[in-house]
Amino acid sequence: METLAPPVVAVVVAHDPGPWFEETLASLGSQDYAELSVLVLDAASSEELTERVAAVLPTAYVRRFEENRGFGATVNEVRAMVDGADYFLLCHDDVALFPDTVHLLVEEAFRSNAGIVSPKVVRWDDPEHLVHVGMIVDKGGSVVDRVQPGEIDHGQHDAVRDVFVAPGGTTLVRADLFEELGGFDTAIVAMGEDLDLCWRAQVVGARVIVAPDARVRHLEELAGGLRPIDQSLAGADDQSSGQPVTLQELQRRHELLAVFKCYGRFHLVRVVPQVFLLALGEVIVAELAGNRARARAVVRAWRWNLSRTAVIRRQRKELKGHRRLGDKEVRLLQIGGSARLATYGRRVFQHGFHGAHADELAAADDALALDGADGADGADGLAAPAAPALLAPVAGSPPGPPIEGHRGEGTGAS
Repeated sequence: METLAPPVVAVVVAHDPGPWFEETLASLGSQDYAELSVLVLDAASSEELTERVAAVLPTAYVRRFEENRGFGATVNEVRAMVDGADYFLLCHDDVALFPDTVHLLVEEAFRSNAGIVSPKVVRWDDPEHLVHVGMIVDKGGSVVDRVQPGEIDHGQHDAVRDVFVAPGGTTLVRADLFEELGGFDTAIVAMGEDLDLCWRAQVVGARVIVAPDARVRHLEELAGGLRPIDQSLAGADDQSSGQPVTLQELQRRHELLAVFKCYGRFHLVRVVPQVFLLALGEVIVAELAGNRARARAVVRAWRWNLSRTAVIRRQRKELKGHRRLGDKEVRLLQIGGSARLATYGRRVFQHGFHGAHADELAAADDALALDGADGADGADGLAAPAAPALLAPVAGSPPGPPIEGHRGEGTGAS
């Protein structure tokens, strides 16, 4: 009997995953959604992942790339590799889905006519603690969580609702929408690719929602500082200064990029001067507090974006050709004022001027120590992309044509 369930391809981008990877694969194999195929994209791991994948999920497909180009650029390869899928489930290599996650996400996508759906994200080691339940953003691109740090899940965020950002980790995206948007911006190697994709999706008229009944555990290895940043991949323009690119800098540069790219001309002229003045004030205050990492992140974020004005101009023109909603409609889902300024004001009120910077200064010291310990190893540089290996089921059957999302035929290749 033919099933009417839309085919979904789960795309897992992996780069030197730790021992949790098997649990990620097992969680995908345990899904109660019949029309699910799994494609693992090995982003130049130091050891090939085929055997690890085959041991846990032999029906999955693996394609290896000889260069790590970052999450977004690697995911974009599915546009040429996959035919017939209605949805892509975009996954990091450190997530674990609950058995009903995929079918709940697809169900809500249909019910709400949404283009992008995010699950409820909980801690890897304690699912009672919330990590993300969708995210919101202010007019300057500053992303704000809807939950408090360490918040316990009592069902208080269990209503389906529109959000501005579906945080990365596990995201269901309609395949035709992903194609219309041209996939992720390949310049965003980490931190902020979710904001950029979701903002552009709303500009073209798609809904972005959170479906809290669907749950995912996320280790957040990179965002949590457990995995060092590949400095060559981050494209640091200040390497001569001896200061590595930080997660904060990546986040700030990509938030600003979304502002430059996604606003129409009228709102861009209104918003950018405000964002610049706030950034200038932030740099001055950070220098006074001795928080040079923050000041450096802000300055370098602006420098990086201003050096790419020609590229941004072209991207704005491309997005304008697909625009269906004006900035006024998109702004309805943003919060008023400056989220970063409001958060800083609360911290100063609670901890005093220097206390408001204490945690960040300590985190910067830890990050520098981590980068110093791992910098010698590094990751692959940005050489010209090499041709990837042929896509093949990990069970060892001969390689076939691009993977297709089948109706009623499981996960085999056509």
